[in-house]
Amino acid sequence: MTPSNLFFTKQNNSWLAFEEYVFEQLENKYPDCRIIPQLRLGSGLRPDFVLECDSKQIVVDAKARLKIEKRDIMQMVDYLLELDADFGIIFVPDYTEVSEAIETFAAEYAIEIEYTDWKFD
Repeated sequence: MTPSNLFFTKQNNSWLAFEEYVFEQLENKYPDCRIIPQLRLGSGLRPDFVLECDSKQIVVDAKARLKIEKRDIMQMVDYLLELDADFGIIFVPDYTEVSEAIETFAAEYAIEIEYTDWKFD
């Protein structure tokens, strides 16, 4: 099995572990916010987390992938628009490739890419 195939096999089993890791990070970073996991929106979309913090709303997605693409950003844009949220954060492991163009594109929509030190087993 090639390393990338191994990654995708393990990824299918560990995406939930990454979401749990991100949840813990959110609890530590935003202790005064209400964290709502897997909120189903009117459109049927379901962001990983929505944070309700005093007067702002933050949408968070956890992406344990090798590469973040424009479609990942556009999915977050859909969440932000439907919720009229203030900004979004996409958490990724430090091995995830995010091009400068994608980072810039995300920033144009008030979306931050946050790298973590999470590793899949």
